Amino acid sequence: MSGNIVKSSAVMVLLAIPREVLWSYSVGGVVFAIGLAVIFLRGDWPKARELDKLVLFGPVFYAAPLAAFGTEHFTLTPLIASLIPDWIPWHPFWAYFVGACFITAAFSIVTCIQARLAATMLALNFFLFVVLMDVPGWLQTPKDRIALTLALRELAFSGGPLALAAALTDAGQQRLKHTLATVARYFVALPIVFYGVEQFLHGKNVPGVPLERLTPDYIHGHSLWTYLAAVVYAIGGAMLLAGKKTRVAATWVGLTVLLVELAVYVPIGVVERASLGNGLNYVGDTLMFCGAVLLLAGAMPRET
Repeated sequence: MSGNIVKSSAVMVLLAIPREVLWSYSVGGVVFAIGLAVIFLRGDWPKARELDKLVLFGPVFYAAPLAAFGTEHFTLTPLIASLIPDWIPWHPFWAYFVGACFITAAFSIVTCIQARLAATMLALNFFLFVVLMDVPGWLQTPKDRIALTLALRELAFSGGPLALAAALTDAGQQRLKHTLATVARYFVALPIVFYGVEQFLHGKNVPGVPLERLTPDYIHGHSLWTYLAAVVYAIGGAMLLAGKKTRVAATWVGLTVLLVELAVYVPIGVVERASLGNGLNYVGDTLMFCGAVLLLAGAMPRET
């Protein structure tokens, strides 16, 4: 009897979630599962030491939300198309095209099939987002901290795959490898430093990627997570900008973002499970930022 009640409750919960949300959860979940399987089946887990085990999850944490966001291009096409600048033609085409590229790239990254090519194209894609949409939007309202936050988030989303491309570059191309890694370091470090300052100034707002939303009252610790992230971001971001112990700095920032994801955004995702804008997107954005930071850690040199 109790088993039937549990099954009925699960069915009701699923029916209460809109189809577009379920599609994003499903595609992102498949990519996440494949990424985990590759890590353990390929034998990377037992070889990694201490915090390097966390770095292994960078591609998974980045790719799963990317696939979920790519799915939104198919389920919310008019909304996505409306974000494209007016001077660019064929808005629906670009919405579908970018969505397909996101999903394809996500599978490529977690399966390591043409991962370097996919990472390079993703880095270019998000950099174009910054140059063509985010920075022009921020310049229209330069005092809007949220517009700058979003522009820097996209810059970090560009830096993550750029770091992966650097890590996958052949050892014989040391100059190119170093250049890609250095650019990626600045692309990720600048948002970290800015986010650190913002979290000190706005302790009641959600941490990790400091957006306008206030941290819900049902989150245990509440502002503690914001100030914790602020301290780690300030230290880790400064080390990354200075080029000191970069692998350690990026790893600790990534671990902090993961803790924030588990303590703050997973509960938000559970409570707002039927919403993309208030639920899944918050969970996905922060997890993807975590993945970008860990991808950077994987491209940084090991300390002796």
